[in-house]
Amino acid sequence: MTRRERLTAIFQGHVPDRPAVKLWGLHLGQKFMHPAYEPVYRLGIECTDLMGGGGAPFNLHWGAAGATVAKSSEQPTHSPEWIDVITEVSTPAGQLRSIYTRNTHGKPGYEKEHLLKEPEDIKKLLSVPYEPFPFNPESFRASEKNIGDRGITVFGLDHAMYGLERLIGSENFAFWSLSDRELLSETIAIFAQRIRDHAKLALGSGLKVVYGWVGPELCIPPLMSPTDFDEFVGAVDKPLIDMIHEGGGYVWVHCHGKMGPVLERFVAMGVDVLNPIEPPPMGDLTLPEAFARVGTRMGLEGNIESHDLMSATPEHIRGLVEQAVSAGRGHRHILCQSSGYMEWPFPEERMIQNCLTYIREGVRCAEAART
Repeated sequence: MTRRERLTAIFQGHVPDRPAVKLWGLHLGQKFMHPAYEPVYRLGIECTDLMGGGGAPFNLHWGAAGATVAKSSEQPTHSPEWIDVITEVSTPAGQLRSIYTRNTHGKPGYEKEHLLKEPEDIKKLLSVPYEPFPFNPESFRASEKNIGDRGITVFGLDHAMYGLERLIGSENFAFWSLSDRELLSETIAIFAQRIRDHAKLALGSGLKVVYGWVGPELCIPPLMSPTDFDEFVGAVDKPLIDMIHEGGGYVWVHCHGKMGPVLERFVAMGVDVLNPIEPPPMGDLTLPEAFARVGTRMGLEGNIESHDLMSATPEHIRGLVEQAVSAGRGHRHILCQSSGYMEWPFPEERMIQNCLTYIREGVRCAEAART
C-alpha cells in the first residue's frame, strides 16, 4: 500500500497492511518554531504517513462580516514576554470584549477575559447578521495535490459545542448548562447548522475526503457529564457525520482526556478515527483496553504521550512505541503522539532525539507488524 492507500483503508473501515505512523503537527513546507525541529520534519516527511490539513474560508460566529464586526488591538503588559490582545465586537445588541494574553516567544497563551461573560451576551453574539463566505475549495485541492500518494489531507471543520464553549470558558459553560441550558442548546443548534451548510458545500464540490474537528474534550467528565455530552455533542454531531458519510466522506475527531465514559458514544456517532487515546494517567484506558471495546468498528489514533517525548529516555520511548504498535496490530490503528511535535519554542536535545526515535522505531515496528 502507498501511504495514502494505508490511511484511506483505515478510514474506510479496513485493517491496513500495517499500522500507520503519523507525526502529528507535520505539514509540508511549514516554518520551524526553532531550527532544531528541522531534522524531525525531514524524517517525518520522508517516512511517516502524512495527514495534512486544509479547508475553505469559514467563520462560525460572524461569517464574512468578521472584518467589520470584530476589531483587535494589542497592549503591553508588565512583561515584554506577554502582550494583551483585546478584541472588541460591535453587535446590533451591544458591545462584547475579550482579552487574550499572547506570549511573544510562542509559548501557550491564555484567556484573561472571555467574550461572553453573562448569558445575555450570547444574545448579543447571535444578533450579528450571519453571511457565510463564498465557498472556495481551491486551496484545499492544492494541498491534496501537493501531498499526493504520501498521505491524505483533512478538511477542517469547526465544532458547534466548542464554538460556544471557547467564548464562555469551562466554568461558566458548566454553570450555564444548569441555569440557561435551553439558550446553550439553541445556540449550539444554530452553530451546527452553519457547519452543516459549510460541509454540504464541500461535499457538493466533490470533496469526498476526510473531515475533521476538535473540541468534544470540553464536554466530557470531569468538566461535564455523559448526559451533557449526549445533548451538546452526540445529538448535534451525528447528523453532520451522517451527512458526511452519505456524501462519500469520512470523519476524524480529536478528543483529549479520559475516554472511558464516552468511547462507545463516539462509535455510535459514526466517527471513523478517534484521536489521541491518551494512556493513563492523562487518559483512563490503555490502547489494548480501547481496542477491546471498539474492535474494528472505529479506528484509533495514538497513544504516545507528548510529555514522554519531552522527558523520557530513548529506551523508554522505544518500549512505548513497540507496545502501541503491538496493540494496534490487526486493528485500524494510526500510531501518533498526543499533541503536535512542534508546539514548544525552546526544545531540548532530549525531545528532538526522542521525536527522531519515535519516527524510526514507529516505522520499524509497523513494518515488522505487516499482515
